[in-house]
Amino acid sequence: MRKESNMTEQRVDVVIVGAGVTGAAIAWALGYANIQNTVIIEKNPWVGQVNSHPMNNAQTSHDGGTETNYGLAHALEVKACSDMLRAYCVKRNDPLLFQKRLRMALGVVQDEVEMLHKRFMEFAPYYSDLHLAEREELAKLEPKIMEGRDPAKPICALVSTEGYIVNYQRLAECLLEDAMKEAGKNNVRLEALFNTGVKSVSRNGGGFILETDTGMRFYAREVVFAAGAYSLHFAHQLGYGKEYSILSVAGSFFSAGHLLDSKVYRCQIEGLPFAAIHGDPDILNMNDTRFGPTTKPLPLMERYHYETLWDYLKLFLRSPWAVGHGIWSLGKILANRRILSYVSKHFLYDLPVIGKALFLREVRPIIPTIRYKDLKLRRGAGGIRPQIINLAKGEMIMGDVTIEGESCLFVTTPSPGASVSVYNGMRFAKYIVHSLGEDYRFDEERFRKNLGL
Repeated sequence: MRKESNMTEQRVDVVIVGAGVTGAAIAWALGYANIQNTVIIEKNPWVGQVNSHPMNNAQTSHDGGTETNYGLAHALEVKACSDMLRAYCVKRNDPLLFQKRLRMALGVVQDEVEMLHKRFMEFAPYYSDLHLAEREELAKLEPKIMEGRDPAKPICALVSTEGYIVNYQRLAECLLEDAMKEAGKNNVRLEALFNTGVKSVSRNGGGFILETDTGMRFYAREVVFAAGAYSLHFAHQLGYGKEYSILSVAGSFFSAGHLLDSKVYRCQIEGLPFAAIHGDPDILNMNDTRFGPTTKPLPLMERYHYETLWDYLKLFLRSPWAVGHGIWSLGKILANRRILSYVSKHFLYDLPVIGKALFLREVRPIIPTIRYKDLKLRRGAGGIRPQIINLAKGEMIMGDVTIEGESCLFVTTPSPGASVSVYNGMRFAKYIVHSLGEDYRFDEERFRKNLGL
């Protein structure tokens, strides 16, 4: 993979902006198309350094089974997509890439227990990996869940045997490595440029001009922005997605030593788009249990990069309409008492002393005997989830948003974006091929066969 180029201008078929897990998946999928010249541009020194990095996400492969905020129809859609990622991981057989453990949704009050029983009856015909674990089995599967728990209070868990813990940064590396191999076999050009940021994008006849901060200029027929929150930033430059803005939501994690071997999620809080607190082993150290994520809005495009504040504000300040509707949208969202209470509480978790004490109350429904001294806030960890807001309606949009333009795509990929990244790679490759014209083909049969599907 090349890290720099002496050329100041390049004409290419496709430019992919962003070498996180989604950008890398697109690059790999394009290896199954007859596209001759592709460049992937990344502003960081290496792949997967922002939200794909394992310190910045939940490391979960979601499939809908234990995600209690997913109805059956949506869950099955996610499952079909996540099966592709899991097939890729299994074929790679890399212990640094993934670990397979149990994954469970834990119910600790009567309403949650009843909901999990009902969910199992509905989902079991479609998810052969699911079963209900009651008190005695839970004590065997995860002893710390039952130690010190009131025997009079209800508890059960919906358990999946298909609990994949994924290092998405490593996945991005693997996908780009395989993309390079496919390019070599097909005798086509795929170049990866690092330490290269895109400053602007503009139309150039039927294509695009991309100006970079290294002085390089790209003339591209097709362009895909897989750059998280910045995808919307570039969409606005080209006149797309102006009805959208972003509520950037930061998540933090606590470490607690070796308490769990499974991924244990609380039941989702109804009406909230944010993930419930969960505990799980860290893919970087399977003997360290993480708890999180906390949830707090931050006016940044990237966590801990305070220079991105201005870029964030520009999403709202681009026009009087956007300013007015941005204020109205945020006011409408926070007027929901449940959201306001949730967000206000989570702001406190990062505070010294009191924050950890408050967070302890959130963890004890999972581990009743956990102590204040067991928790340690992970400094410098936690990413940004770009939660899309529809400014015209004043509403948050659940799930991912992809804006399709003329010969261009803008992918923001909130949850479950990483879980469906391999599927999205295929989906977006097919879109690019179709957009390029009838002389181009995507070999979906070979793509699926290579995954073992």
